[in-house]
Amino acid sequence: MGYQEAFPQELKEYYRKLFGSEAEEIMASLRTPVEKYYIRVNTLKTSRSKLMSILRKEGLKPKRSPYLKEGIYFEREGPNFEDDYEPGLPVVRANKFAAESVYQGAMLYAPGVLQADKRIKPGDEVEIRDPRGLLVGIGIAKMSAKEMVVSTRGMAVEVTLPKFKLPSLSELESFREGLFYAQSLPSMVVAHVLEPSEEELIIDMAAAPGGKTSHIAQLMENRGEIIALDKSRNRLKKMEEELKRLGVKNVKPIRMDARKLPELGIEADKILLDAPCTALGIRPKLWESRTPKDIEATARYQRAFIWAAIKSLRKGGVLVYSTCTLSYEENEANVRYILSKGLKLEEQNLFIGSHGIGIENVQRFYPNRHLTQGFFIARFRKV
Repeated sequence: MGYQEAFPQELKEYYRKLFGSEAEEIMASLRTPVEKYYIRVNTLKTSRSKLMSILRKEGLKPKRSPYLKEGIYFEREGPNFEDDYEPGLPVVRANKFAAESVYQGAMLYAPGVLQADKRIKPGDEVEIRDPRGLLVGIGIAKMSAKEMVVSTRGMAVEVTLPKFKLPSLSELESFREGLFYAQSLPSMVVAHVLEPSEEELIIDMAAAPGGKTSHIAQLMENRGEIIALDKSRNRLKKMEEELKRLGVKNVKPIRMDARKLPELGIEADKILLDAPCTALGIRPKLWESRTPKDIEATARYQRAFIWAAIKSLRKGGVLVYSTCTLSYEENEANVRYILSKGLKLEEQNLFIGSHGIGIENVQRFYPNRHLTQGFFIARFRKV
């Protein structure tokens, strides 16, 4: 299945209208994992050079980011086989989430298995396919077909040849010690654009699982106060575990729908709104099911968060708005909405992406041009 079939017809047409001749390249890039896989050095606990030597001892090949002194990346390996490769082995089908993990080098665990060829027994070589039949990897069965399907835990297939390979980090001692956080390059740019300082009260409106929150805390050297909101109890719990692992101490998590932020009666100096979005920029996508209707509905939904942010920001305060999506409605159109409410766009102190569509002072990351996730950042001041 080529990348063409991975996108709904209406979305392909939408992309062609928005991006012109670049649309095909963008879609092809979205199908693959990022070429440079980034992690953020946790400077509350270590330095970049120390972490790099630890990672080398752990068997990895870290490289320094030229843009951020807390950035380290690893080069993607692959593709390890062609799109039309047909190994002819017994098939294990994995759900979309598990298949996307295997596609970039993870092992396949039993909860991710949808079905398996009945004749498979432990030790057999098998091919792993996603629910639509795309080959994502080859490996050695660790369970019988029946066990794979009924087990709720354990490794089903040890993947020996994934389509692509990114380093597996969560098993590392350095990860457990909280020396880094896996975070994309554009997502790291966000906290720098916010320019937080310890005398400011900062609100992160859609904070879990805590990547940007912990980065802001790190830039503030664990001083000052960050209020982190999320409405999901599970996501908030996950964020609290992450903050603990990273040694972050200046965050106050609050479980609430961020659209109700004005009810807290707080006037923040700075607000980060990393808005819930259609996530069209996330890589890799084995396929995409969202359509332009979802884009329009999500852009409307985001405006309730934007309005809450504006009401809760002090005069002279800064709002940074970001998304991990590619659409115009959720990005530039919402920037125009924010400008119509009287805020002013400001230049960004760290600019490594491209200018926006019809707007200069915003930052767009394209998967094909910048070899990153698709991403968007805008910075405003309430005047």
